[in-house]
Amino acid sequence: MENCTYFFVEHVVTDKQGWDKWRNSWQDIFGAEDMTVDKARSYPEWEGNECVLAIPTSDDKMTICLWKMRSGTSKDEFQAFIDRFACGYANNKVFQVEQALGIRKLDARGYFSDLINAAQGRHSPGYLDAPKVWLTHHCILDREGFSALNASIADKINKTCTTPSDCQTIFPAGHKCCLTLFFTGNDMVCFESTPEGVTYDDVKKVSQI
Repeated sequence: MENCTYFFVEHVVTDKQGWDKWRNSWQDIFGAEDMTVDKARSYPEWEGNECVLAIPTSDDKMTICLWKMRSGTSKDEFQAFIDRFACGYANNKVFQVEQALGIRKLDARGYFSDLINAAQGRHSPGYLDAPKVWLTHHCILDREGFSALNASIADKINKTCTTPSDCQTIFPAGHKCCLTLFFTGNDMVCFESTPEGVTYDDVKKVSQI
């Protein structure tokens, strides 16, 4: 995360009709036959900033995004930008990322490649090859206890894991944590991939830390 600042956004949609029209207009732009990654990145609406991840929830009431900004960008500066970008169709809750695990594979070229492929009706392998992806937003109530829990998980990983595959034994069968973002303050989010058949209640039970 050197030489850049990351911000995580929860776009809670307040104007569904306007949001869908706005989102479909981008689909039309990226669906053009002559669209390329470099051309997509050049649109002035980005203001030179880079989105590296965007995921709508299954009920389409919220979209989460991760943005890579120039180093030193303040939270207020980013808030002003993202409010302009989203055109007033959503409440945009912003979190500044302090630390991250699993962020290395995420970049703007990969994001735009996926976006263009989807807009043009082609399958894109994307970031994950998993039937389901879940987001858990943790609000840390006991910082000391949470730090102790993290230390115990790290100790278990150090003692039992030689390769990434070994770590799968630490989590429920088929569950894999693919991205963790620690924010300034007492919030963090985890993205978890699971097999088909896993329910909201199953994930909630696993996430009760």
